[in-house]
Amino acid sequence: MVKRGYDILTAWRKRWIILRIAAIVIQAMAVALTGCALWGKPGALAGIAYLLVFLVNFLRRLPDKSEMATWLNQQFPELEDSAGLFLKDSAELNLLESLQVQKISARLALLNPPLSFYKPVWNSLVMWLLAGGLSYIIYSRETIARPEKATVKPQAEKPIPGVKRTTITVTPPAYTGKHVRSQHNFNLLVEDSAEVQWRIDAKTPARSVSLLFSDSTVLRLQPSADSASWTGAKHILHPGFYQVQLDTLLSGYYQLQVIPDHPPLVKVSSPQPNTSIDFGRPPLVRIQASLTDDYAIKNARIAATIASGSGEGVKFREAQFNFDQSLAGRPAAITATKSLNLASLGMKPGDEIYLHIAVTDSRNQQTLSDVFIVTLPDTAALFSMDGMATALNIKPEYFRSQRQIIIETEALIRDKDSLGVAKFNSRSNELGTDQKLLRLRYGKFLGEESETYGSDSHEAGHDHDDHGDDHGHEPPDKTAFGDAQQIMDQFAHKHDNAEDATFFDPEIKKQLKATLTEMWKAELQLRLYKPQEALPYEYKALRLLKDLQQKSRAFVAKTGTKTTPLKPEKRLSGEQDKINPAIMKQAFDYNDPDAAIRAALSLLDNHRGAPPADANAAALMRSALGKLTTAAAREPGKYLGAMEALHRITQGTAAAGDYTTARQGLFHLLAPRSLPQPGVRPHGKLEEAYFKNLKKAGSR
Repeated sequence: MVKRGYDILTAWRKRWIILRIAAIVIQAMAVALTGCALWGKPGALAGIAYLLVFLVNFLRRLPDKSEMATWLNQQFPELEDSAGLFLKDSAELNLLESLQVQKISARLALLNPPLSFYKPVWNSLVMWLLAGGLSYIIYSRETIARPEKATVKPQAEKPIPGVKRTTITVTPPAYTGKHVRSQHNFNLLVEDSAEVQWRIDAKTPARSVSLLFSDSTVLRLQPSADSASWTGAKHILHPGFYQVQLDTLLSGYYQLQVIPDHPPLVKVSSPQPNTSIDFGRPPLVRIQASLTDDYAIKNARIAATIASGSGEGVKFREAQFNFDQSLAGRPAAITATKSLNLASLGMKPGDEIYLHIAVTDSRNQQTLSDVFIVTLPDTAALFSMDGMATALNIKPEYFRSQRQIIIETEALIRDKDSLGVAKFNSRSNELGTDQKLLRLRYGKFLGEESETYGSDSHEAGHDHDDHGDDHGHEPPDKTAFGDAQQIMDQFAHKHDNAEDATFFDPEIKKQLKATLTEMWKAELQLRLYKPQEALPYEYKALRLLKDLQQKSRAFVAKTGTKTTPLKPEKRLSGEQDKINPAIMKQAFDYNDPDAAIRAALSLLDNHRGAPPADANAAALMRSALGKLTTAAAREPGKYLGAMEALHRITQGTAAAGDYTTARQGLFHLLAPRSLPQPGVRPHGKLEEAYFKNLKKAGSR
């Protein structure tokens, strides 16, 4: 009995181990499937790593037979916690244990695994199904978002009578770094500026062999001594199609597609287009950009122009910097970074530096990024009184008060060592009170009657350093197309809202709010007895105020106005017979560039079995064939099949599927019609009139 129970216990343990290993393998397959969808073929390594790690850990901690007996006792109460007796030798059992073994042996043989025994496998299968669905979604999105590349559609080429063998050698240009390759079919997909060499072996000696290209050029192949082999080479600079002419025999059309080499792509993450480093901040600029190219990046540099001085005394000097990353290996994509210390460049307050990135690829194509401006504000200029006498400002004395707070804060920092801790903290708290009073006085310009700027104000404005411009402006929200209420809210004067209870324009109110936020930050640091940390916020508040003061200037030209003298005898007479109503005449000239294509599509739908016999219809078909020929020269992989089908239709030798192929090609050739979009300027007179009337209806 003990031997039989021991064998059953061993079989349970083996089955449990097999199921757990199967669960780990299924989980590794799910990880590999997801990895392949995210990273391609290297993603399969993730599944292999998952399998090795978890399988090794599992094999190191395999349960022994005593643990299996304990699990059986927990799952099956009918074993009466006696499964461990099967692990003992028969001679070691006492009388009571022997009777218990005989009792439960029959029960153990009849036990079936519970559902929880297979739970790890079921969970792994669910994980595998979820990974498959996720991979399908990722692959579908990448397929839709991926730009269409030039591809040669696999199609069976009809052999040319008289040609025994064809060998085409493609030599890619040096900038691609690719090797020479050979092929035997005439359809070509080559790199831009690649050299293609044709070798055509004829079955019998031929008199002449030529290649006729879509750009009207002819390449005459040179014969060998026995006129059985013909060779010729050509540099491919643009896509198209070509034919092979063997004596008087002309082949079909073959695709000639070109893989373009685009200029490098530069995407700058930092700095922002306009960056201002406030007083007290470290004068460091971190430049980070993502550089990508089709083949290789040859060189990348940062060009900087430093402007010093003001007015007519501005001086410029240029400098160039390399990124920290090396480009010796000519990578195709790299994230380049560089940190510039503006102090080491000799920049002083009031100077500006203009930065742009120049990237060159292996073909010497260069791409220049946008210009990024970094400014060091001149703190001395903020204290100047220039323009205060003639400028139209809101409250000039308030500007002087902010300057006074800065002066007293700097004096407090200088006297910190000579003052005691208690006196230093007291003066810092008093400066915080002065900053609070100034903030409250400015709050009245936003319609505030009490202190409403606290943590809420700080929350509302704390992001303007990162997302706004130099003046603390937040980027304007995009107005929903057709939302008249949102447009009216931007200009409405609402007295029940504190911020709208003024007559300032939205930009002035936004900058005032940003100024109050900086004052609140300065006050917070002063209350915490940290005047050194309050200085940057005080300077920024002063700079915002100075910008606001410059914006508030107004100029009204003094010009004489001459009006036509009124005739008193005609006033209030009510005669309107000489008033002619305004009549607006608009002429809409609508020329459909795709009229011939639409007419050809209609003819193909109506004449499925034979070419149109009418002369006008035949002319329309030839016109559509010309447009397809032009498109096939530009994109042979997309339109060459349709061009050949339409050509056979016009010749009366069309096959069964040529009508469908020709219709598909003509349909793709139609110019897409886009729906009206907000922010997109209409191109035609009809669309412009529609938008104009739409705006009038929305303003009523």
